[in-house]
Amino acid sequence: MSTKIGIISEGPIDHVLLPPLLSQLASRDAGYEWPVETGDVAEPLQIRKRGHGGVLEKVRALVKFLTRDSLGYAFFVIVLDRRTKHVQDEIRKLVAGKDGFIIGIAIEEIEAWWLGDRTNTLAWSGFTHGTLPVCRYNVCNPKGQVVYAAEKDPEPKKTLDELTQHSTKLDFRYGEGNTELASQFAEDHWKPNARLDEISVQCPNGFGEFRKLARQAFQASRQRDGFLL
Repeated sequence: MSTKIGIISEGPIDHVLLPPLLSQLASRDAGYEWPVETGDVAEPLQIRKRGHGGVLEKVRALVKFLTRDSLGYAFFVIVLDRRTKHVQDEIRKLVAGKDGFIIGIAIEEIEAWWLGDRTNTLAWSGFTHGTLPVCRYNVCNPKGQVVYAAEKDPEPKKTLDELTQHSTKLDFRYGEGNTELASQFAEDHWKPNARLDEISVQCPNGFGEFRKLARQAFQASRQRDGFLL
């Protein structure tokens, strides 16, 4: 038995990072004992448009499609960043009163959630707290204490790119979004042990709210045997 979750997001990095994160949320927060599978809702809807405009187009098509077929998903996860306020408002109107939708706002970018897991990010990049060079990810107060806050980082992609530039462990720079590096991080670190509490502390508004909604959705799904009714 498995539970299938549909993902609607702005780009490929979301589809790399969200599956292991959702699996961890299901098992650790909602007590799931069976696998969680994820699917790109764009595939059955045959919509290839990306960005927040693509997300809105997919949600519109999905809401209409669900009147005929549930597609076998337990629920749907929609992830955007805060700069898409008008799109968020339109999507909230489309799904108002409908069960089975979670809207996650990553504030700046989903990479902020990645950076919020400091333990795994340092391990992935080959650094420790003591060896991390002077960089955006190593902002300290006058006492030398790290005060970097992932959710307040205006450019998480730039912070990740800087880490990969300094790292001798990684072969590539992250740039504007490197799916190979994201896949490596997801498989080696988030799949076995995403640090959910660290991310919640670092990203209380975005991930903290998303975590609560995901837990509720998984619990509701478990009560109806994993399928959207």
